Amino acid sequence: MRKLLSFTILVIFVIFLVPVQGHGEISPWPKFRQNKQNTGLSLYTGPAAPTLQWTYQTNDGVASSATIGPGGTIYIGSGFLRTDATDSALYAINPDGTLKWKYKTGAGVFSSPAIGLDSAIHFGSWDDYYYVLEDSVTYARLRVKTDLGYGIMGSPLVLDNGDAYIGCLNFEFFGLNPAGEIKWIHRTGWCVFSSPAITENDIIYVGSKDHKLYSYIDNGDDYTIQWEHPFGVFFDGHLADASPAIGEDGTIYIGTDPYGAAHQTPVSIDTSFWAVNPDGSRKWAFATNDGVETSPGIGPDGTIYFGSYDSTVYAVTDVGTEGILKWSYKTGGAVDASPTIGADGTIYIGSRDSTLYAFNPDGSIRWTYKAGGGIESSVTIAGNGSLYFGCFDGKVYSLGDPTASDVGAVTVDMPAEIGAGVSIQPVVLVQNYRTTPQSYSVFINIDLNCESVYSDQKTVADNTGGKKLRALFDEWIPDPELGLQYDITSYTTLATDNNLVNDSTFYQVISGEGSPTVCGDPTGDGSVNILDIIYLVNYKYKGGPAPYPWSDSDVDSNGSINILDIVYLINFKYKGGPAPNCPQNKKIL
Repeated sequence: MRKLLSFTILVIFVIFLVPVQGHGEISPWPKFRQNKQNTGLSLYTGPAAPTLQWTYQTNDGVASSATIGPGGTIYIGSGFLRTDATDSALYAINPDGTLKWKYKTGAGVFSSPAIGLDSAIHFGSWDDYYYVLEDSVTYARLRVKTDLGYGIMGSPLVLDNGDAYIGCLNFEFFGLNPAGEIKWIHRTGWCVFSSPAITENDIIYVGSKDHKLYSYIDNGDDYTIQWEHPFGVFFDGHLADASPAIGEDGTIYIGTDPYGAAHQTPVSIDTSFWAVNPDGSRKWAFATNDGVETSPGIGPDGTIYFGSYDSTVYAVTDVGTEGILKWSYKTGGAVDASPTIGADGTIYIGSRDSTLYAFNPDGSIRWTYKAGGGIESSVTIAGNGSLYFGCFDGKVYSLGDPTASDVGAVTVDMPAEIGAGVSIQPVVLVQNYRTTPQSYSVFINIDLNCESVYSDQKTVADNTGGKKLRALFDEWIPDPELGLQYDITSYTTLATDNNLVNDSTFYQVISGEGSPTVCGDPTGDGSVNILDIIYLVNYKYKGGPAPYPWSDSDVDSNGSINILDIVYLINFKYKGGPAPNCPQNKKIL
């Protein structure tokens, strides 16, 4: 019954992790930057090593970042140029790397798609259109095609009610209704390349090349601008192309850069990363050696991560009055990809040096992977721990081993032969296969003929990366009335990662079949006789071997083996005294 309860709880836990949403499942990565606050923080952990699972070759460079739909379908755009694009399409790729379908647009697709609550796929294209597609398994069915007037490079924000927001290079920021119709338009001072973020209380933030961060309230058919935060004077190089990310305290983080201004020479800037308070006031500014076009990621501990055109990845701590450098790492090329943070704190980010980097939270390199071209696409983490990203070599990459464990049970320490009535403390040797500390649950179940006779759960806190430790469980005393061949199963679940596949290792041990001991039978020959008395006398007075098992040798149950136990056995055997009153073991359910 106890095992059934544990299993039921686990099943309920899994159900809540993967709820059904509308006509589709909640995606592990439904949009650019994963969530509506644009933090880039995943619920899942990536692979321990960058094993190449597959690549899919498109016909042009891929700067779009992948999103994941129901059933694990990967959606990603190809052809990131307005002109001269040799491939202008949104691809739907199966989890095994095969093509599901391809939807052709009129120009390149730089925009990263977003998955709506009803599983519809939203994205923009350089051909001036905003698209909404339905995945019809073997093809894409067009639901909406709305002309926004000029090329679209940003990625949409889609709300649960179907409303959507997206910027355009015609200087305008759009609010769209679920039918794809334009509700309202705000014209900024220049192109809107930034992808919007939204707070829990529905405040929308987006940047513009006009050097400003905007704060909006959607009133339905129109909008209200709460405030505009300027990063500099127009044309001074502080173009807000990056997408904002919202911290837990409401702080908005965003980068600026001097590039992409038509007919303007890039201006050298000394400050390129910003923290803005929710009221629109300046919180602090952070200086890098070049512009920041990456959208920042925010780790579980609040650390802000971003890349720069100065080829550096930065980790910054917000101490309230300023941003303090935690660490930095110089890559071999400009970093305009945005960082993705796994549930274990690993930071994944690509560089124009054709390398994908995986950093530990302390800034040390966990691993690197060399791709075939520069990487501007941001990493997406699937529910099975696989990583997806696009590359300028035209390929979509999948890295990781979905069967590899993050944490796991290595061995179960149980005696080869189990004696009935013998107290046993199950011990499971567990290991953290990650390089960073993990806290997780360890379960053990002992079955006899498919019926649970013992079940326990322990929590392992802050298991050091790569280390093994022993998880000690409550003692188990096998029932003397039961047989002695048991199935022992132990497994682990990592609470910080919703992936129950690569976070669980199952290890099964079949115990040896022993002979039941009899209460008062320390020799274990199956009966109480003179040999047991001699055994206890030799043990007590002549330094003989310890009785086996000890608990069955304490026949008077006073907690020790002494002369009274010997007298008790003599009286029982030769004078018809009471039967030995060793503790009888209860079946644990």
